[in-house]
Amino acid sequence: MILSYNYNKLCWGVVLSEIRLSDIDLNLLYVFQVLIEELNVTKAATRLNVSQPAVSRSLSRLRDVFDDPLFIRTSHGLSSTAKTQNLAPLLADTLKGLESLIQPSEFTPQSSKRRFTLSTTDFGTLTVLPKILDQFRQNAPDAILDVKSWNEEMVAELDQTSIDVAVAVLSKEPPAGIRAMRLKSDCMVCLARKDHPGIQDKLTLESYLQASHVQVVLGRREYFAVDRELEKIGHKRHVAVHLPNFVPAARVVMDSDLLLTVPKLFAEDMAATVSEIIVHELPFASREFDYSMIWHERFQHDAAHIWFRGLLRQAFLDASD
Repeated sequence: MILSYNYNKLCWGVVLSEIRLSDIDLNLLYVFQVLIEELNVTKAATRLNVSQPAVSRSLSRLRDVFDDPLFIRTSHGLSSTAKTQNLAPLLADTLKGLESLIQPSEFTPQSSKRRFTLSTTDFGTLTVLPKILDQFRQNAPDAILDVKSWNEEMVAELDQTSIDVAVAVLSKEPPAGIRAMRLKSDCMVCLARKDHPGIQDKLTLESYLQASHVQVVLGRREYFAVDRELEKIGHKRHVAVHLPNFVPAARVVMDSDLLLTVPKLFAEDMAATVSEIIVHELPFASREFDYSMIWHERFQHDAAHIWFRGLLRQAFLDASD
């Protein structure tokens, strides 16, 4: 199939015959632009790093394409014809467009006004946001950071949302088209209020099972890793309260005898700001899990997105030092 453009009347009144793109070497357009700027074949050849006869041959081909002399020789070099003068602005814009199309896009954080959307849970907001906020504001002072809630079911909807990156825990491999990068490993611990009557020096399996628990439910999950681990050793805990967020659940623990099993990273951050809460190791084995950075394939090569992912990745690397 041959692509063709039929330029009848352009805005500046130039009439061109039908031009078949398959017949045109786009390099000729760059030679044309240099000749317009230099108005001298020898100077154009030097600038293009080719021989003078090569530029002359290119000019001959350009004259055939545009059905016009394009340049007239004078005692001072070349003089543009009326058609060349009319084509010059369009040619310059076309070459700039081609350069933008071919060259990789650049991202300058200092001047960017882009809106970045980070999706995570409320415990992710508590632990992730402080790690990146100062760098984000210093490096991209005019950009905007939106933080939206996350649950694991949303991973299948990343192709339909405006979310740039999610930081969360994945219990299974992401679907096709979704990228995931491990950021940090973590484990589960237990939060209890200070001077909890059922806990002496340390949390025991007996005291863990005798207490009632508050459980954070993200999405539609109804069964949790901690319950699977207890089931393996023949035990079951009593969950008295279900809540949709971690921070309110920690507040409930602070004012009751309920226990809350949460990621250690969140628990330590929470205990550092709330003196009434104590972090206890679980009195039974539990598996580690990973925090992952998750994004859709369509953002993989986006320069601004690469910068934002780097900010998140570096924040977790610094936290591991």
